Amino acid sequence: MLLLQAVGQYLGSINTWPACIITNLFAETPSLPVVEYLTAFFAGNDVPTSLAYRLYKACNPEAANDLVRQVFYTRYSLWHASPTVRRHSMYYDVCMKKLVRRNVPYSTELLEESPVPVPGLRPPRLGVENTPTLLMINAAL
Repeated sequence: MLLLQAVGQYLGSINTWPACIITNLFAETPSLPVVEYLTAFFAGNDVPTSLAYRLYKACNPEAANDLVRQVFYTRYSLWHASPTVRRHSMYYDVCMKKLVRRNVPYSTELLEESPVPVPGLRPPRLGVENTPTLLMINAAL
């Protein structure tokens, strides 16, 4: 899948992504919590909006409707526009290999915004092989 390769330039191989992201991407019915979770992962790891949505649509046909598209793009816009959204969104950082939240400064005089590991959380299981829908996802790949 060419879109997966394009997104891989930002995130690495799909086998290094959290299994819960892969499951949400391919198998879960689109809902606000699913879209929020996916957009935090993609936006937090700097995947361009249109590329992330095209991948979601290609992996999950239920995501190919105007309402899901609108919610997806709105969540992405909020991520970029709202320090509060970034501060409260937890996501897996592929470079740090940890669950993180953004350390968003309240003042421009403070340190630059950066991901900060969330203490006390075990790392997520990674890769397609750790998803509950392994056969379905492998068939889609």
